[in-house]
Amino acid sequence: MEITPERERIIREKFEINHFPQLLGIELDSIEPGRARLSVEVRKELLQLQGVMHGGAIASLIDTAVAFAIIGVSQPHDRFTTVEMKVNYLSAIRHGRVTADARLVRNGRRIIVADCDVYDSEGRLAAKGLLTYIRLDNDTKQESEKVE
Repeated sequence: MEITPERERIIREKFEINHFPQLLGIELDSIEPGRARLSVEVRKELLQLQGVMHGGAIASLIDTAVAFAIIGVSQPHDRFTTVEMKVNYLSAIRHGRVTADARLVRNGRRIIVADCDVYDSEGRLAAKGLLTYIRLDNDTKQESEKVE
């Protein structure tokens, strides 16, 4: 699925109303089908007590980057959510701009698998995420309503 300028505008508008990433200061740098690059400036609010970027802030950056990689290949009405996320923290991040590069490994009918590399301001790999998402569609909702 191509990302036209109009589609990119709509995706960026969706990003701007996504409150939690906005709270963290995450920015959408680029998006293409099955890929997204997001970044955030390290600031004191994102540091843990030892003065390094909090693992939860890094995980949130990863999760958001993958979500927008998925949005790049999805229809506007498609819904999906994280099922599993594994993060390897490889080196401490203390300052500068942190970048997350997300890419879809498998974009299945129901299950989506993605990976995401996080780089510190010097371009060193600082964390790596492997994520699984599930598509939520109307058929699934109807099935769950029948069970209840």
